[in-house]
Amino acid sequence: MLLTAVVALMTLTASAQVYVGGQVGFWRNHSQNETQFTIAPEVGYNLSDNWAIGIALGYNYAYNELGVGDKWNGLKVNPYARYTFAKFGPVNLFADGGFEFETGKYKGGKAGNDWGVGIKPGVAVNLTDKLSFVSHVGFLGYRDSNDYGAKGDDGLGCFLDATDVTFGLYYNF
Repeated sequence: MLLTAVVALMTLTASAQVYVGGQVGFWRNHSQNETQFTIAPEVGYNLSDNWAIGIALGYNYAYNELGVGDKWNGLKVNPYARYTFAKFGPVNLFADGGFEFETGKYKGGKAGNDWGVGIKPGVAVNLTDKLSFVSHVGFLGYRDSNDYGAKGDDGLGCFLDATDVTFGLYYNF
C-alpha cells in the first residue's frame, strides 16, 4: 500500500512543474495625488498542461490625499486555482479562480480588512522554456471591505480598472 502511494506521488511529481515569481503593480494619479503599489511574490504547482494551483503573498501600499486615512499599508494572501483555456504558440490565456484576503491599517492607526472571491483573467507569454511574462487584468466576483475607502469597490460584479493590472515574471523549474 505504501509503495503504491509513493509510486503515485512520484508519477504526479514527474509530470508537474513548480513555478516561482511574482507580480508588481503601480498606479499614480497626479491630479488626485493618489499612489498605489503592490508587490506579491508567488509560488505555484502545475498539475497538468491546463491546471495549476498556487498562492501569492503580498504587500499593498495606497496613498490618497483626498481619502480618509491617507496612507494604507496592508498584507495580502491569495490562494488560487489556474485554468489555461487557450494556447496560441507561446501565448496562454488563463483565469485564476480563488480567494483574496488583505489586512492592514492606516497611518492614523485605523485597521481594516478586504476579502473577495472571484476570477482574475490573465495572459502568460512564455519567453523561454523556463521564463514566462504574466499579466492579470481585472476581477470578476464578490469583494467586501471594511477599510473605509482603500478599495471602494464592495459588491458583486466585474471590476476593470488600471489599478487592477499587474505584471510579473515566473521561473518554471
